[in-house]
Amino acid sequence: MRKFLIANWKMYYGPVKAGAWIRAFRRERLPKDADIAVAVPHVSLAAARASLGRATIPALAAQDVHWEKEGAFTGEVSPTMLQEFGVSVCIVGHSERRHIMNETDEMVGKKAVALQKAGIIPVICVGETDAQRKKGQTKKVIKDQLIAAITDLAADGKAPAVIAYEPVWAIGSGKPCRPQDAREVHDYIRELVSKTWGPRYRDETRIIYGGSVNERNIGEYMTTTGIDGVLVGGASLDPRIFALICRTAAPA
Repeated sequence: MRKFLIANWKMYYGPVKAGAWIRAFRRERLPKDADIAVAVPHVSLAAARASLGRATIPALAAQDVHWEKEGAFTGEVSPTMLQEFGVSVCIVGHSERRHIMNETDEMVGKKAVALQKAGIIPVICVGETDAQRKKGQTKKVIKDQLIAAITDLAADGKAPAVIAYEPVWAIGSGKPCRPQDAREVHDYIRELVSKTWGPRYRDETRIIYGGSVNERNIGEYMTTTGIDGVLVGGASLDPRIFALICRTAAPA
C-alpha cells in the first residue's frame, strides 16, 4: 500500500511563506511511491496553488471545512470552495479542533461525509487525552470518535477516507507514542473498520499516525506493522525536514 504522508502547518505561514515553502519543497528529492499532501491555512491556499502550478506533488490539502455547501456561516469554508482551489485532501476532527473549538463527534462525521461527496479525501483524526489514557479509556474514545465519523461514509467512495490516530497527549509534546502502542491502536481501528464496512476494508483502509513525528523517529513508525503513513505537525514547517521524513517513510 502506498504511504500517505501529510504536512499540517496548523496556524503558521501566510501566503508569502506558503509560496516559498512549496517552491523549496519541490526542489527536494521526493519519493514517487507515496501520496504526499500539505495542509495549509485557508488564507494560503491560493498562494500554495500558484506555487504548485500543474504539479501534483505535494497534493494541496486544507485543515478544516464546514459541512454545508453555502449559507449564513460567517467565517466558514465549504467543500465546494475548497474544490475551486484544487484541494484534494482535508483534515477533519483534529484534536485541536475538538478540544479548543469544541467540535463534536457528530460535527466531524458531517464534515467527512460532505468532503467525500465533493470528491475530497477526508483525513479523520481520532485520539485520546492523557487523562483518558490513564483511566484506560483509549479504546472507548477511539470507538466513539471513529464510528460517528465513518458510519455514514461510503467505504468504496471516490474519495476513500484516511484515518489518523493522533494521541492528544503526544501532539506537540515531544513525547511520541511508542510504536508498539501505536500499532495496538491501529489494529483496534482496523477491527472497527472491518465491523463497520466489512472485512475487505480492514486492510484496504489507510491508517496513519500523528503525534510528535519527526525525522529522528519516523523510521521506527514505518517499520511498525499496520501504520500506513504519518501526519506531521511542527516538523513539517521546514520543507527540507519534511522531505527527509518523506524519503525515510517511502524509500525508493
